[in-house]
Amino acid sequence: MQNYLYLEVADKLQDEIRRKVYGIHQKLPSENDLADQYRTSRLTIRKAIDALEKRQVVVKDRNRGTYVLAANKKISSGANGLAGFTEVAKKMNLNPQTKVLSLTEVTDYPQVVANDLRLNKDDEIWKIERLRYVNDEPMTHEQIYLKEQLLPMLDEKQAEGSLYELIEQNISIAYASQELEAVQLDKKTSRLLETKESSPAFLAHTVAYSVDGYPILYDDSYYRSDKYTFHNILYRNH
Repeated sequence: MQNYLYLEVADKLQDEIRRKVYGIHQKLPSENDLADQYRTSRLTIRKAIDALEKRQVVVKDRNRGTYVLAANKKISSGANGLAGFTEVAKKMNLNPQTKVLSLTEVTDYPQVVANDLRLNKDDEIWKIERLRYVNDEPMTHEQIYLKEQLLPMLDEKQAEGSLYELIEQNISIAYASQELEAVQLDKKTSRLLETKESSPAFLAHTVAYSVDGYPILYDDSYYRSDKYTFHNILYRNH
């Protein structure tokens, strides 16, 4: 994939906004000043700003300049296609963190996992339990299953990062099938997510696939409904 300079500049600017070098509602330096700062052209800066505006990180005013937007209160999954939690949070100018609760090799797994991942008897797979945070606040509890052969050297440190990025070093993820349920959190999950027992939540059952339809990853995740929303485009059949 071609790595365009303006996207590199956009990522650096977004990181500075995330680190509060530029605060909410603050006006960014002029295109000339940013071009000097990043040792590039005004055109590159202009395209970088356009990219940040599409990510809803900044807003442009023709007469007054470019300003940092306040972060959305809810994370929106699916608004920009198939993306992992970390990718979505960063695009929204939020600071994602991950806590690995457990990482184990198992041969005993639910039948639904065996069916959806097309597992053979006694296939060894990783079972990963994680808590995902945004700005130090727990948002999502995940239980993930994937074939060990995809990431044979996986450790807890790697599991704190994007599993999608790790997997795509070997195989491309093309699409995912996802089912959503409206649920009430049990005592254990509500404690992990630091919310009241029986609070409303989304339970998402997700299977990610390669371009040739090979099942790669199975994920059961609980999402706090007060902090998370799902965005889908539905096409009408004619």
